Amino acid sequence: MDQGPEIIQGLSPNQRIRIVLPMIIAIAFFECYAQYTLKKGRTEGSRQKWICLGSAAIAYAVVCYLLYTSYKYDGIGHVNILWSCVSIILAYAVGVSFFGEHLNKYGYAAMLFACIAIYFSHLNDEYPSQT
Repeated sequence: MDQGPEIIQGLSPNQRIRIVLPMIIAIAFFECYAQYTLKKGRTEGSRQKWICLGSAAIAYAVVCYLLYTSYKYDGIGHVNILWSCVSIILAYAVGVSFFGEHLNKYGYAAMLFACIAIYFSHLNDEYPSQT
Protein backbone atom coordinates (compact mmCIF):
# COMPACT_ATOMS: atom_id res chain seq x y z
CA MET A 1 0.00 0.00 0.00
CA ASP A 2 1.58 3.26 -1.14
CA GLN A 3 1.10 5.84 1.59
CA GLY A 4 2.88 8.68 -0.15
CA PRO A 5 6.39 10.07 -0.04
CA GLU A 6 5.85 12.00 3.20
CA ILE A 7 5.73 8.81 5.27
CA ILE A 8 8.98 7.10 6.21
CA GLN A 9 8.90 3.71 4.54
CA GLY A 10 10.00 0.54 6.26
CA LEU A 11 8.46 1.33 9.65
CA SER A 12 5.66 -0.87 10.92
CA PRO A 13 2.47 0.74 12.24
CA ASN A 14 3.59 -0.08 15.80
CA GLN A 15 6.93 1.65 15.23
CA ARG A 16 5.24 4.69 13.69
CA ILE A 17 2.70 5.05 16.50
CA ARG A 18 5.53 5.00 19.06
CA ILE A 19 6.99 8.01 17.27
CA VAL A 20 3.76 9.83 16.46
CA LEU A 21 1.80 9.36 19.71
CA PRO A 22 4.17 11.43 21.89
CA MET A 23 3.97 14.20 19.26
CA ILE A 24 0.16 13.96 19.28
CA ILE A 25 0.08 14.16 23.08
CA ALA A 26 2.33 17.25 22.91
CA ILE A 27 0.03 18.73 20.24
CA ALA A 28 -2.98 18.14 22.47
CA PHE A 29 -1.23 19.76 25.46
CA PHE A 30 -0.23 22.85 23.45
CA GLU A 31 -3.72 23.11 21.99
CA CYS A 32 -5.24 22.72 25.45
CA TYR A 33 -2.88 25.38 26.83
CA ALA A 34 -3.90 27.72 24.01
CA GLN A 35 -7.58 27.14 24.75
CA TYR A 36 -6.96 27.62 28.47
CA THR A 37 -5.24 30.95 27.88
CA LEU A 38 -7.95 32.08 25.47
CA LYS A 39 -10.65 31.27 28.01
CA LYS A 40 -8.63 32.99 30.73
CA GLY A 41 -8.22 36.02 28.47
CA ARG A 42 -11.99 36.33 28.21
CA THR A 43 -12.27 36.68 31.99
CA GLU A 44 -9.24 38.93 32.59
CA GLY A 45 -8.92 42.64 31.86
CA SER A 46 -8.05 44.05 28.45
CA ARG A 47 -4.31 44.16 29.25
CA GLN A 48 -4.28 40.44 30.05
CA LYS A 49 -6.29 39.74 26.90
CA TRP A 50 -3.34 40.54 24.63
CA ILE A 51 -0.92 38.45 26.68
CA CYS A 52 -3.35 35.53 26.52
CA LEU A 53 -3.87 35.97 22.76
CA GLY A 54 -0.11 36.11 22.17
CA SER A 55 0.50 33.01 24.29
CA ALA A 56 -2.24 31.12 22.45
CA ALA A 57 -0.81 32.13 19.06
CA ILE A 58 2.62 30.83 20.05
CA ALA A 59 1.10 27.58 21.31
CA TYR A 60 -0.79 27.12 18.04
CA ALA A 61 2.43 27.76 16.10
CA VAL A 62 4.01 24.89 18.04
CA VAL A 63 0.96 22.75 17.18
CA CYS A 64 1.51 23.53 13.48
CA TYR A 65 5.17 22.56 13.66
CA LEU A 66 4.43 19.29 15.47
CA LEU A 67 1.70 18.42 12.95
CA TYR A 68 4.11 19.15 10.11
CA THR A 69 6.68 16.85 11.69
CA SER A 70 4.18 14.08 12.46
CA TYR A 71 3.15 13.84 8.79
CA LYS A 72 6.65 12.57 8.07
CA TYR A 73 5.74 9.41 10.00
CA ASP A 74 2.03 8.89 9.42
CA GLY A 75 -0.86 9.93 7.20
CA ILE A 76 -3.13 12.89 7.79
CA GLY A 77 -6.16 10.72 8.60
CA HIS A 78 -4.45 8.69 11.29
CA VAL A 79 -2.71 11.71 12.80
CA ASN A 80 -5.96 13.68 12.85
CA ILE A 81 -7.99 10.94 14.55
CA LEU A 82 -5.28 10.50 17.18
CA TRP A 83 -5.14 14.26 17.77
CA SER A 84 -8.92 14.57 17.99
CA CYS A 85 -9.31 11.71 20.43
CA VAL A 86 -6.42 12.73 22.69
CA SER A 87 -7.77 16.31 22.64
CA ILE A 88 -11.23 15.11 23.73
CA ILE A 89 -9.79 13.33 26.74
CA LEU A 90 -7.47 16.19 27.68
CA ALA A 91 -10.16 18.86 27.22
CA TYR A 92 -12.46 17.03 29.62
CA ALA A 93 -9.65 16.68 32.15
CA VAL A 94 -8.73 20.37 31.98
CA GLY A 95 -12.37 21.49 32.06
CA VAL A 96 -13.05 19.49 35.20
CA SER A 97 -9.73 20.28 36.89
CA PHE A 98 -9.37 24.01 36.18
CA PHE A 99 -12.80 25.35 35.33
CA GLY A 100 -15.08 23.31 37.59
CA GLU A 101 -16.96 21.79 34.66
CA HIS A 102 -18.97 18.67 35.38
CA LEU A 103 -18.55 15.25 33.85
CA ASN A 104 -21.41 12.76 33.70
CA LYS A 105 -21.89 9.33 32.17
CA TYR A 106 -22.08 10.80 28.67
CA GLY A 107 -18.72 12.54 29.07
CA TYR A 108 -17.17 9.30 30.30
CA ALA A 109 -18.75 7.51 27.33
CA ALA A 110 -17.26 10.11 24.97
CA MET A 111 -13.80 9.47 26.41
CA LEU A 112 -14.29 5.70 26.16
CA PHE A 113 -15.36 6.00 22.52
CA ALA A 114 -12.35 8.22 21.83
CA CYS A 115 -10.07 5.46 23.16
CA ILE A 116 -11.91 2.88 21.06
CA ALA A 117 -11.52 5.10 17.98
CA ILE A 118 -7.76 5.26 18.57
CA TYR A 119 -7.65 1.46 18.84
CA PHE A 120 -9.63 0.87 15.64
CA SER A 121 -7.68 3.52 13.76
CA HIS A 122 -4.47 1.74 14.70
CA LEU A 123 -5.94 -1.59 13.58
CA ASN A 124 -6.84 0.03 10.26
CA ASP A 125 -3.22 1.13 9.91
CA GLU A 126 -1.87 -2.25 10.97
CA TYR A 127 -4.13 -4.32 8.70
CA PRO A 128 -4.78 -2.22 5.58
CA SER A 129 -7.26 -3.29 2.94
CA GLN A 130 -5.76 -5.25 0.09
CA THR A 131 -8.06 -3.72 -2.54
